[in-house]
Amino acid sequence: MNSTCPNSPKCPIFNGILAGKEYTSMVYRKKYCEGGEPAYKECKRYMAKKKFGDCPPNLLPNASLSLEEIGAKYNLI
Repeated sequence: MNSTCPNSPKCPIFNGILAGKEYTSMVYRKKYCEGGEPAYKECKRYMAKKKFGDCPPNLLPNASLSLEEIGAKYNLI
């Protein structure tokens, strides 16, 4: 059985921040949050939280920015 991302209880993407985009939210949850460790380790939100100890609330799981760019853009470094 696949495990859910340990960050999911406080993750706004997992908990439905994408108002009006229920399908998109469901796809993100299935692909990243509920796909087990290999899946959530590919999530930029998970990576940012692990590297910086925090994650911007509006960062998407499939963000194209590198972790360094995320850190600079959101003043995490």
